[in-house]
Amino acid sequence: MVAHSTKILGALSAAVAVLAASAVAAPTAQAAGRAYYVSAVMGSDTNNGLSATQPFKTIQKAADQTLPGDTVLIMNGTYGDLNREGVVQITRSGAPGKPITYRPLPGHDPLISPVTGWNGVLVAGASHITISGLNVRGPSDDLTLEEAEAGSKPTGPAFNTNCIFIRKDKESGRIPHHVTVRGNHVWDCPGSGIASDTADRLLIEKNRVHSTSWYTSYATSGISVLHPVDVDKSRSTKIIIRGNVVYDNETKVKWARCGCYSDGNGIIVDDTLHLQDGGSPYQGRILVENNVSFDNGGSGIHAFSSSRVDIRHNTAYYNSRSSRMESYGNIFALKSRDVRILNNVSYVRPGEKTNITDRNVDVTYDYNVYYGGLAPEVMGPHDVVADPKLANAGTSPDSDFRLQAGSPAVDTGTRTDTSVDHEGISRPQGSGWDRGAYEYSAH
Repeated sequence: MVAHSTKILGALSAAVAVLAASAVAAPTAQAAGRAYYVSAVMGSDTNNGLSATQPFKTIQKAADQTLPGDTVLIMNGTYGDLNREGVVQITRSGAPGKPITYRPLPGHDPLISPVTGWNGVLVAGASHITISGLNVRGPSDDLTLEEAEAGSKPTGPAFNTNCIFIRKDKESGRIPHHVTVRGNHVWDCPGSGIASDTADRLLIEKNRVHSTSWYTSYATSGISVLHPVDVDKSRSTKIIIRGNVVYDNETKVKWARCGCYSDGNGIIVDDTLHLQDGGSPYQGRILVENNVSFDNGGSGIHAFSSSRVDIRHNTAYYNSRSSRMESYGNIFALKSRDVRILNNVSYVRPGEKTNITDRNVDVTYDYNVYYGGLAPEVMGPHDVVADPKLANAGTSPDSDFRLQAGSPAVDTGTRTDTSVDHEGISRPQGSGWDRGAYEYSAH
């Protein structure tokens, strides 16, 4: 586990603290729901779970009681696997304005620790769910690459454990929607960090996701949205990936589907066109903004076989580190259409690709700053190749990717409706929008 006393992670922790404080002052509709308490240390599933002195022992017991507007308050302790699905399987839904929320009891710091199951937290067909402020750590520290290469198979959870996974219910076919995953620390899962498959109306925000995907026989990533489906007819922005920090995610075992190495990205929007499964193309838009993605095995951020994606105001640094795969771009789109890649800072690992144009239609790159690596395959009229002058860029968790005075990213971006930066600072601070995840402020 990395130290918390770092600039980039300290800023994220401060933002999470604000979110946690706002969660305590819950809106009236949610406050009307019931609170269930869970303690791995002193709880019992024969308790009523309605107070800190009568808590349940397992999160699953609380999840199975919930109704719209309820909150599950998780107390100190380590919560391990209950069955093959993992630590907790969420199947009961909230309602509009009355989500079911899972978060720590204020002042507590519980750990969800999947070891032998498929997931730490699984949302299976449930909607109007909020997962906030949790620590989810997988077993990768106790595994080896040699073991995974010999034993990782797609048919079982060993070496494939995901930290947080959102998918449709396999029995009823219910599609999860209106799911918020906010302010969580997710790490060391040999499978995905935070992933969705066949879902809609997602907000994945202010999470720290690292050291995932190492040993799985699937092609997973730190944060991934795969095969989203429309639960309504809106063509507005319905899925948002915002303000996350993702690093050290890499696939080190071959993907069973192709017998090749693939993915291990920081963030990927994957096959919204449904070319892989024959489904209907997703009609909503997807927004990826204000994220910091560095030192991942695959890309920093990219859209693959996708449409209607906006990738803006992100900072990606020294990705494509895997020696097992052909070079991925740092921030790019591939086999995609109607994608806008604007106002990003892309600092590329030496000798690696900056971006990719392969089989793209109506993909716009503009107002980005590129530096290092191979020459961009495509540049917009306002893209520049220049040192972005980051404060203390690097591949360690104490790196600082904020802009310094004189950076070519300051005041040179195009106007967007992104009103704050990665740290919550208002945009713009100067005469124009800054490029990258951070808005420069002299104060």
